[in-house]
Amino acid sequence: MIRRRALLAGAVMLVIAIVAAGIVLARDGAEGSRGPPSAGMTASQGAEPAAVEATPAPDLAGEDPITGKTVRLADFSGKPVVINIWASWCPGCNEEAADLREFAAAHPEAVVLGLDFQDTRTGAQDFYRRWEWTHPSIWDSSGTKASALGLIGLPSTYFLDENHRIVAQIAGASDRAGFERGLALATQS
Repeated sequence: MIRRRALLAGAVMLVIAIVAAGIVLARDGAEGSRGPPSAGMTASQGAEPAAVEATPAPDLAGEDPITGKTVRLADFSGKPVVINIWASWCPGCNEEAADLREFAAAHPEAVVLGLDFQDTRTGAQDFYRRWEWTHPSIWDSSGTKASALGLIGLPSTYFLDENHRIVAQIAGASDRAGFERGLALATQS
């Protein structure tokens, strides 16, 4: 039992270190060449999607922090899915939120699914209200779901083909054009 707790504590510390590194990278990117969100970003300024070897996505399911309903990745079988790992306290997540909302509205053929990482219910609800998001999210207060997905920093976006294989990903804040290119990779596979 003690060994299991030590392993769990080590895994949690590793996830926290990865997230912290991702936040620093996202913050540095926001303060560097990208500028503030109101500066009129162009398509070349967001983080770009990278194609990856197709691997099955984990079986994600959980409570939506906004509606309280159960959301399952399996509910969207046969459709490409864009999984965005976000948190209300994440600067890069706030930076890309409006672009993700516009992207989701422009692509009803795909599902945008949020994974709310180590957030509070109130923080998530305020974030949704502020950015006028309407897509579902899964609350991941412990970070285990994001870890199973292969969290690479916040925000992170994973593009799944219609068979729910991860075929592309974005590490860091992106923009609408980056999301468009990631979806193109997912629908071409």
